Amino acid sequence: MTAAAMTAAALTFGLAACGGSGPKNKDGLGTAAAFSVKDRKPFPMLSGSTLDGSKLDMSSYKGKVMVVNIWGSWCDPCQAEAPYLEHANEAYQAKGVQFVGIDTRDNTAQAQAFVKAKQISYPNLVDDGNETLLTKLAGITSLGSVPSTLIIDKNGDLAWRALRPVDYDDLSAALDTVLSGQ
Repeated sequence: MTAAAMTAAALTFGLAACGGSGPKNKDGLGTAAAFSVKDRKPFPMLSGSTLDGSKLDMSSYKGKVMVVNIWGSWCDPCQAEAPYLEHANEAYQAKGVQFVGIDTRDNTAQAQAFVKAKQISYPNLVDDGNETLLTKLAGITSLGSVPSTLIIDKNGDLAWRALRPVDYDDLSAALDTVLSGQ
């Protein structure tokens, strides 16, 4: 493969993997969708190391509504949505909502700096270079969409999915619906 072809392929992957902007496609990139209770799929309870070096097993949050955000410090839309996610985290803690980030395709030091700069207080799992955690989400979300935000209901099922950046209004409307049992 020529250098020009390799560069074009890398740019195509980079654009597809960050933001989900651009035309909608069969994978739903650029969309947000709520799932009716009867159409929800079980979400795999992931576990692993966090950016602060501790261990996290999402099954410890069983019975809670969870917001899972897939992000990378290298992703401009992830940087833009981070304050909205932290604001929602703070606003919904008292309602029993647990936020968890999944940092992917990233340099640990850059990811830690991102979390510090954006004042993110919720735990962030680290996906390794082989995308071990993301691979477990095949069929749940588009593996090429970063950022992605998922809401998991109290039963551990996927209730809402955004394959694009979110803002506070998007997220709070979706959380209010899920918290009401719908």
